[in-house]
This record gives sequence, C-alpha cells and structure tokens, in this order.
Amino acid sequence: MTYEKIKTIILTVLVLTSIVLTGALWTYQPKYDFMENVDSDYIQNVSVSSNTQVDAGIIIRPSKILIHKDGKHYGIVQETEMNKLMKQVKKWSFDEFENISSTVSKKDFLSFLHGKGKIEIIYPDDFPIEMYHYIFKIEDEGIQGVNFDRIVIPVEKEKEGIVYFVCMKDRKIYKATVNNFSLQEIQNTYYYQAEKYPRYFVYDIDVTKSLFIPEGPITMNRLQYYTDELDPDKFKQALFSNPSFVKQDLLTNGEEYTDGSSLMKINSMHKILSYVNPAAQRTLIQGQDPFLIQKSIDFVNEHGGWTDTYHFAEWDEKKRKVVFRLVKNSYPVFNAFGMSEVVPEWGDSEIINYSRPIFRLEIADRTNVSVQLPSGREVVKQLKNMRWFEKKELVYDIVLGYELIRDSQRDKIVVLEPAWFCLYDGTWRKIVFKENEEIKRGDVIGLE
Repeated sequence: MTYEKIKTIILTVLVLTSIVLTGALWTYQPKYDFMENVDSDYIQNVSVSSNTQVDAGIIIRPSKILIHKDGKHYGIVQETEMNKLMKQVKKWSFDEFENISSTVSKKDFLSFLHGKGKIEIIYPDDFPIEMYHYIFKIEDEGIQGVNFDRIVIPVEKEKEGIVYFVCMKDRKIYKATVNNFSLQEIQNTYYYQAEKYPRYFVYDIDVTKSLFIPEGPITMNRLQYYTDELDPDKFKQALFSNPSFVKQDLLTNGEEYTDGSSLMKINSMHKILSYVNPAAQRTLIQGQDPFLIQKSIDFVNEHGGWTDTYHFAEWDEKKRKVVFRLVKNSYPVFNAFGMSEVVPEWGDSEIINYSRPIFRLEIADRTNVSVQLPSGREVVKQLKNMRWFEKKELVYDIVLGYELIRDSQRDKIVVLEPAWFCLYDGTWRKIVFKENEEIKRGDVIGLE
C-alpha cells in the first residue's frame, strides 16, 4: 500500500469521526431536571451537627406534673420521673371528646383542676389538638380547632377510663374516654406514693388561675461547660437556596452572608446566628395553622439543628413564631440575648426569620458548685419588690431554671447559674435578691 493511499484512509477516518462527534454534540441535551433535583435534595439535607431526627414526642414535653392528694400538692419536674408516667400515658388511646366547659362554673374551675384526687400533666404553653396526634393515640378524628395545655387524670371517685383535656387561659374543658387504661397502676405507682415527691404550695393569681411553686429549701448545682462552635458554612449550605451565590463579609463583631435577597449574620460576641428572608411573604392568614409547631420541628430536623436538648417552650400564632428552649438537668435555661433558644418564624410557607445559638455545650466541667436558692415563699414575697412588678394578674408562671452566662475571660466557657424566673406580661424575667443586681445585670431574660 502506497503512502498516498494510507494518508487518504487516515483522513477519511478523521472526517467520519468528526461528523459523528458533531452530530452527537448537536443532539445532546443535558439532564437539567435531574441535576436540579440532586442539588435541591443536597441543600435540604445538609446537617450542621448530626443526622439525628427528633420527633414531636421528644421536643414537646410537660414542664411539670402535679399530684393533688388530701389537700396537699406534690410536683414532679425531673425528666426521668416524668418519663415513667408519660410512657404509661402514651400507651392509652383517647376517644369520644366532649366539650363540658359550660358545666364547670368560673368559681369552680380551679377546684375542678386542682382538687383532691387529681394528677395534672402541665405543658409550658397551650397547643393545638392536631399536635397531640403526634404525641398520643387520639382516636376521635372529629376533635379539631382547639388548644390544650394540660391533661387532668382523676384518680379518686371517678369511673375508670375518663380524663380531661384543659386549656387554662380559655377555661376550656373536654372530657375524653380512655382505652388501655389501668387506674390501679397509676394510683399505686404515683398517687399513693405522692409524698416521695417535693411539696408544692398554691400561689393564687385570680379566681381562674393558680400557680404551684416548690415549698422546701432549694439546692441546685452551678454548671460549667466547654462549648464547641458550629460551622457557619454548614448553615449557609442549609439555609440559602443557592449557596454558591452567597458572599461573605467580615464585620467588627462577626460575619455576614448574603445572596442579595436573604441575609445571615453571625454575632461572635454572643455566639448567635440570625437569618432573615425578607422575600418570604406573610399575608393575613385566617384561622390558625395547627401544624406550625410540627413544621418548625421538621425545619430544624432538616439541617440537624438539635445540637443540644431543646424543648418546646411557647409559640405565637399571630407572629407565626415558635420558641424551643435549652434544657439542662430537667430545668429550662434562659439568656437575655437568645443564646439558649432556637426560634423559627414563618411567612406563609417559608422561614422569614430564624435565630439560634451557633455553639453547643460539649464538655461539662466536673467542678460544679452547690448553690442554695431562696425558697418559693421567699420568691413570692420578693416578687412584689421587683421594679417591673405592677399587677399580680400579669404573672403567668414562676419556675426554677438556669441563666446562661458567658465567661468573660475564657471565650469557650459558659456558666449555667441557678435562679428563679417569672413569666410576667409575656416576658421571662429573673427574680433577683441582691441589692443593685437587678440594675447592674438586667432582668429581662426571654422574648417579648
């Protein structure tokens, strides 16, 4: 074969190859839909801390359980003890809800709730019956559009299989029948052994509201933790729809991330993340959204945001805001700057604001110090001396808890200081006893 023939064959092969490749290029269409779906799923499932998914039954917990026996009152706040009773309640199924509010007069309302032979399971705020479906077995599908903040279990002079769902502030009482219920087991395990729990006394607010406060001396440990800061870049990946468009700027007190529409700020002093999405619409929504709390739990689940033990604390239906508060050793943790709260706030269907700590409590210091706190009766007396106290009717709750304080000398250390707190006119405030402490350190602990 001559050189010219070889050259002709090679040129022919190259021309044919070029034609095939050009045709393939013209007819190729990238699978954009597939790529978009992959990217969307990736953003949704970014985890800032862990892949643990937490359900409503873990997040929505009672704040206390009261046992009313022979004119005396006993309280359970320790989670290990509350869990034992709640484990029994979650085996029951509730059916045949009946509104009996009109049968209990205003003056008899408190005795109905707190009278002899009752066990009260009390939640920190009332929430929709639709959310109770995520926690308990609710067989009655007809019950909807009503909120409750406690379950009252009669254990004396009542036929077996009846409990009451109650909303304190609205004075609503619904009777429900219970299946798979053992009254004797509740009596033997809790009611007849009520004396082993701390004694509580009644602080009457008005004719329809009473608080129950620990009566004996209170000793709690001051706790100290080393913190682990969370990676802001992971939050950027989780919160922004297209993280590749996000620009980062350093500020004097932290950093800022924006895609031109949404904004995420990191406050390095208080270790707080705040995310704002102004594009999220919030129109006037008629009626309640009974699943707002569940939607908020799902939102935090999507980016692995339960970095410590947080429990449902309160919600504002009008503002479409839900507050989850840090809990340590069964007690709530408060902080004036939001360092102990995870707070999603919604537009119609998207997050419009989101604030939370950008750290987690990692290692507990073993050198805890025992702190003796004033008794509950001393707290009630001191309450009247607080500069913000005006009307007794504005007191909604009084609890023991911790104030989270940053160590000014060591950046990664926080201290949980035992204290008394009062929910007054919608805001949590610390009840202080030392002269000038209220002015020096401030007392507003929660959100307005």
